[in-house]
Amino acid sequence: MRKRSLLLPAVGMSRPAYGRPDGDAELAELVEILNRTYLRTREEGEQWLKRTPAEDLRVIRRSGRVAGSLLLLPWAQWFGGSSIPMTGVAAVGVDPEVRSSGMASSMMRSALEEMHQAGVPLSALFPATQPVYRRAGYELSGTWSRFKLPVHSVDLRDRTLDIKRVDASAAKTIKALYDRRSRSASGHLDRPPKMWERLVSPEREEIHLYVASGSGGPEGYVAFTQRRDKEWRYDLVLQDFVALTAAAARRLWTFFADHRSFSRDVLWVGHVADPVLLMLREQQWEVTRMWTWMTRIVDVKSALEARGYPRGLEAELHLQVADDVLPWNDGRFVLEVSGGHGAVRKGGRGKLSVDVRGLASMYTGFLTGAETVAAGYASGSEAELSKASAVFAGPPPWLPDFF
Repeated sequence: MRKRSLLLPAVGMSRPAYGRPDGDAELAELVEILNRTYLRTREEGEQWLKRTPAEDLRVIRRSGRVAGSLLLLPWAQWFGGSSIPMTGVAAVGVDPEVRSSGMASSMMRSALEEMHQAGVPLSALFPATQPVYRRAGYELSGTWSRFKLPVHSVDLRDRTLDIKRVDASAAKTIKALYDRRSRSASGHLDRPPKMWERLVSPEREEIHLYVASGSGGPEGYVAFTQRRDKEWRYDLVLQDFVALTAAAARRLWTFFADHRSFSRDVLWVGHVADPVLLMLREQQWEVTRMWTWMTRIVDVKSALEARGYPRGLEAELHLQVADDVLPWNDGRFVLEVSGGHGAVRKGGRGKLSVDVRGLASMYTGFLTGAETVAAGYASGSEAELSKASAVFAGPPPWLPDFF
């Protein structure tokens, strides 16, 4: 397995002070750093701060001043049909004066230790740059993809299901449809209430909500905005697009096609193995942007036990995990899978050696056992690698949300 060159201070060594911002002065310093990092205006930074819970913000200090910050998002993520506590990391920024000094790495280690103390098994983030997060033990683990399809190319005209405009009062119905898909998907967020509030009751733009229903009830929905171009046409920008049945997918595509007189493109987030794409006669869609998110296993034992596994599979996986950042993960673990659940004990024979980064990519189903070896993160017999692939098998991991 490939070795890592770390800038992370070892556990117990002196590190810059990390914690919540102390008062308005430090919040103002935090916003200034993020404004410079992400090219925000002062007004944009102040608006972001108003929408952000203060208890989720963290800063790192150098010589008594704020030198960097990040945002911890206390969420959960679906894997194997189970909703697993996950802390999302966002809005990471370091003052340009102290970049390339190990400040970001120190801040990430402190954040991971805080997550562990809180009993959080997983962390995830969208990297603006990968090396600093790899040093902290994160690795690529699933995709976020933006699709575009010309409205005039949608050839479906199926109105078997009813489609009806709804408002925020239908939030429970919409959430139930999303949750049903999430349980059978891999990597979806178990969205918190505030995320649903922003979807059904946005502050800054009008979102149109429609539900497609059959005789047995709702089968799919779409939430979209209309973005006008320089002339008089507009794009359908789908904020959320869920179809649990082929009939719902055909009805929603027909609904989009019915906008063809004035609409130019349909834009949405999905993945290339999404069944809704199979409804289209031709492959006239394109992926205009793809971003791969990264996962960190904060606690190997609790993460492996929280995940769901293929039902009907009986397996025992002997892991030798290498974690050069979090010492409690470094060692041997035995994962016993039965009845769709996993039990973990320390010890075992360590038949499959895997770096914690590679384990994260296998855990989400992003890489198979053999692919993890090819990435330089694992070693073991062909039988052990095949077993690991079966244990972590599932649909392609993808996220409809960006954070």
